[in-house]
Amino acid sequence: MNNVLQKLIATGITIGGGIIGTKLVEFGWKAITGHDAPKDLDDTEANMWSAITFATISAGISAMIRVASKRGAASAMDKLAAQSTSAKRLGRGEV
Repeated sequence: MNNVLQKLIATGITIGGGIIGTKLVEFGWKAITGHDAPKDLDDTEANMWSAITFATISAGISAMIRVASKRGAASAMDKLAAQSTSAKRLGRGEV
């Protein structure tokens, strides 16, 4: 059961982090280059190298968010399990 809950928490954190990460990358791209992030490869203004660079940066940040969310969820689940075990030893775990 904990494994399923851990996966659900990690998925939620990853989705939220992905949305925030995408907005941060788009904002950073606009701040550094002065242009909007390349989204449509058929756009003549977006050259191949800017699209490749943007995709590489986005993928790197996405991977970091995924790893951090899985580690964070695992850490949170370990803490919850430790608290639950401690509460049961003290007799407070029963409802």
